[in-house]
Amino acid sequence: MGSTRGEASVASILLVLGFLGVVVAGVTVWPLVAASGERKTAEREATAVVVEPRPCGQRAAGDVVEVRIDGKPQRATFDGCGHTRGQRLQVMVPTHPSGQLRVGPVKDQATELEALAWRTNIVLVTLAAVAGGGFGMLLGRR
Repeated sequence: MGSTRGEASVASILLVLGFLGVVVAGVTVWPLVAASGERKTAEREATAVVVEPRPCGQRAAGDVVEVRIDGKPQRATFDGCGHTRGQRLQVMVPTHPSGQLRVGPVKDQATELEALAWRTNIVLVTLAAVAGGGFGMLLGRR
C-alpha cells in the first residue's frame, strides 16, 4: 500500500509552503531584530516658548526656544521654523542634555521600532491565515 501520486504532491506542496513561510517570517523579523539593538536617546516631553523666531528657508537653523530643564530655563534650537515670538510648543528634550541643546516636536506616531513590530505582526498573522486556510482546504478534500 504505497502512496499515490496525489498524496506525494500534497506532501511536496506542504514542504515548499513551509519553507516559504520560514523564509518570509525570517525576512520580516530580521529588521526588527537588527533595530532592537540600536541605541535610542532617552527623551522627555516639555513645554518650550519661542524666544527668537527664524524664517523658513534653505539656510534655516530653526527657531530659538527657551525650555525648563530641571527647573532651570535653557535656550535650545528647535527643529522647526516660522513660529511667532512667545508661542508655546510641546517639545521632546533629551533626558541628559549635553553640548548644544536641540529639541524637536512631540511625535504622535510610534517609534520606528514599534512601526516595524506592527508590520511584522501583520505579516505573520497573514502568513498564519494563509497556512490555516491551506490546511483547511487539504482537510476538506478527504
